[in-house]
Amino acid sequence: MDRKKPGFSLKVNQEITNLFKNYGKLKKFEKDDCVIRQGEYANHVYILLSGEAEVVRVDRFGNENRLAVLGGGDIVGEMGAFLENNKRSATVKAKSLALLALECPNQMFIRGLFSTSELTYRVLKNYAERLNELNISASTHYQSRVMLVVGHYIESRVDWSQKVCEVTVDIKELFDRSSLELWKITEAIYNFKALRIFNKIVFPAEINIVEINPEEGENLTDKTHELKEGEPNRIIIEVDTERFREQMKRLSYC
Repeated sequence: MDRKKPGFSLKVNQEITNLFKNYGKLKKFEKDDCVIRQGEYANHVYILLSGEAEVVRVDRFGNENRLAVLGGGDIVGEMGAFLENNKRSATVKAKSLALLALECPNQMFIRGLFSTSELTYRVLKNYAERLNELNISASTHYQSRVMLVVGHYIESRVDWSQKVCEVTVDIKELFDRSSLELWKITEAIYNFKALRIFNKIVFPAEINIVEINPEEGENLTDKTHELKEGEPNRIIIEVDTERFREQMKRLSYC
């Protein structure tokens, strides 16, 4: 497990730590004690003084995912100070035998924060990094969900007895079922092609996209056959069934 991940990189020096002793109180935690707990309201910010803590998030399946290890100088729960009625997105618990931290009520933390421009800048920078990470994650997740929808449609038309099979995608039918726009359907198919799950694609002439051929030098002699010309409102694809099956499993867990 990484000691730090994006979004858990805010660390303060001794000077700032000493300043915040005027705004909070010392608390000691023993191993496995929770500093903050996922799902609880965020009422305090903690500055770790000594020892180690780990960040844990429980997913929707009940699995514990360890995200980072924190140590002296790290700040825990600072985002909750700016969001009303905010709940913790993860649990932070003591990893070492003893963990010493400075507990600051949200309003006291903000008061101390604005007394030092250096920390204000670092909090804002850390917040921007978290937003960027969330944007990337959301974009990737959305693309995966679109691929899953298109993949389910194609899945029902695959001949699993063949290593490679030809599938016809009725664009209008897929749109009626999913409400996905044409460019999203096309993008999802391109993504499957980039993963070398679709070997060939033939688009209808009215879309004005030429057939996509396998990359030069790729040996597909055992997997390819002639495809007919594209029909109106239909996309013809050649599917590597084994790779497609594995990719659909991965997408289902995204």
